[in-house]
Amino acid sequence: MIKNVLCNLLVLAILAVGANLQAQNGLSFDKYKTNSEVQKALTMLQQKSPSTAALHKIAESPGGEPVFVLEIGKDLKNVPAIFVGANFEGKTPLSTEGALFLAKMILDSANYTRKLKWMILPLPNPDATVGYFSNVKWERTVNDSSVNDDKDDQLNEDGPEDLNGDGLITKIRAEDPEGSYIISDKDPRIMIKADPAKGERGKYKLYPEGIDNDGDGEINEDGPGGINPGINFPHLFKSNARDAGLWPGEAPETYGVMKFIFDHPEIAMVYTLGTSDFCMAPPRVGRKGGANMESLKIPARFASRIGADPEKTYTMNEAVEIFKAAMPSRGGREMNAETVAEFLGLGATVNPLDDDLKFYTDLSEKYKAYLKAKGFSTDRLAADTDKDGSFELWAYYHLGVPSFSMNLFTPPKLSEQKNKEAVPKENASRESIPRTTDPDEREKNLQAYIDKKLNGAGFVKWQSYTHPTLGKVEIGGIAPFVNSTPPVSQIDSLCKVQLPWLLTLSKKLPDLHLMNEVVTDLGAGVYRLELFVENRGFLPYPTAMGGKNRQPAPVVVILEGENLQLLEGYARTPLGDIGGNQVKKLTWTIKTDKKALKAHIESPLFDATVRQIKIGG
Repeated sequence: MIKNVLCNLLVLAILAVGANLQAQNGLSFDKYKTNSEVQKALTMLQQKSPSTAALHKIAESPGGEPVFVLEIGKDLKNVPAIFVGANFEGKTPLSTEGALFLAKMILDSANYTRKLKWMILPLPNPDATVGYFSNVKWERTVNDSSVNDDKDDQLNEDGPEDLNGDGLITKIRAEDPEGSYIISDKDPRIMIKADPAKGERGKYKLYPEGIDNDGDGEINEDGPGGINPGINFPHLFKSNARDAGLWPGEAPETYGVMKFIFDHPEIAMVYTLGTSDFCMAPPRVGRKGGANMESLKIPARFASRIGADPEKTYTMNEAVEIFKAAMPSRGGREMNAETVAEFLGLGATVNPLDDDLKFYTDLSEKYKAYLKAKGFSTDRLAADTDKDGSFELWAYYHLGVPSFSMNLFTPPKLSEQKNKEAVPKENASRESIPRTTDPDEREKNLQAYIDKKLNGAGFVKWQSYTHPTLGKVEIGGIAPFVNSTPPVSQIDSLCKVQLPWLLTLSKKLPDLHLMNEVVTDLGAGVYRLELFVENRGFLPYPTAMGGKNRQPAPVVVILEGENLQLLEGYARTPLGDIGGNQVKKLTWTIKTDKKALKAHIESPLFDATVRQIKIGG
């Protein structure tokens, strides 16, 4: 008996040691990681492949936390790179796990590092993650910078409080004749906005759980920290938003990301793991810029050139037709609302360009087919729309590179009216636009998900509480992170099914090569040289947006040779735009007495192999 017990104990000890060694030598995905655990994981991945991987510290958060990028393929030259950023707002820990999971997949197979570099940032907003890992959970998105949110003489004096002691920051509902909320007649746990068109009148106000610490009449308006790096990027930056910062890049984390990317012109594609999902549906259209596009006056200096009346007011559609008639194309680009707005200087581009929407739409349909083939249901709540000032928008509009975002988890549709969705009116004519779930229907679905999939864990029953300023109220509602963060048991399966699509997208990058040449002898030592450049990739270079903002690294074709005289053309010729799976011809007229020339592509992204060109047979 004793002998058997000792044997069993020995076996258990060996298994425990084995499990410990496995945890030390491998990267597990059975929990959500704190920033210190993320840094340990990055170090482990780098040490696993020291010859190809490097760690770069790009910033330190206001809370003193380091922000690292893992570079895979550090010694590769003249190859494109993909930058992967995750969890910019700090409240989607699954995104951080996804970035680490992707890094491990890449390092485990040489297939994804052949002529391709990766730069992976798992956690650019470490200060905000305290909201998930602290004893009291709350969905925090701001870093530890000191910002006076309510413009008084105190800092961070009015944050959330766990009034009912359940370890969660939920909601307060207080009866108020000026309130805009009512209790749903279908489920008393759910608060919905009253609809006056239906004869409904609001009876409640909703507040975040807490008290008015500074006595200014507001609750939790100036909590710990100040800037959300996830909305601190330049494109559509909201200077009037409380947590966006005073200027783009004010947050050291945001500035560090932008500086790192600008220091690496080889970055040709960007992935974002977070709340939006450009893989499932293209970036949204229908945004309205600051300019009035329906009441345009064409300045006299332009009007005389295109046959317009400078005193007349035109709609944008009318202006486009006038420009089309006078200028069918501008620099090879078709005249449309965006090009006319640019020509007239009407402000920043706020909607994706049509040519780019084509590849976004095509790839989103392929992604859905990919998930269907994997048996993965896409019948789930729509991802959040992209936010003004976000990383994924900045990457597309300012860097001009393909920018794909992926939301690894939203709850499945389980409510009775699970297919009832609303499309924003301005987007109704665009079939490619992501559909957004009705807010009230979303609440009902979340409650159904909590009941059926989480066995009720995730909803706090409304409980009476005597509030020091609001009086008798109730505290409860949906718990933080339920909408975005699944149980840890799902981390591995969600990543394993969805993330390989990002590896598939990496195969779609533009791939430029010198294909062949044609030399025509014009006599007297003069030749016409036609050099063909091919793009073997699916995506164009640059994107239509990249062609517009001229931000991506230019591709230059260089011609060299002794006693070479250029009669037409340049020794350094910009390639310009080239479509996916397309060929572009460059032409020179040259004079030379030599029998050979050299040509090569100059670019931080593409093959720099020198091509020998025979002259005169």
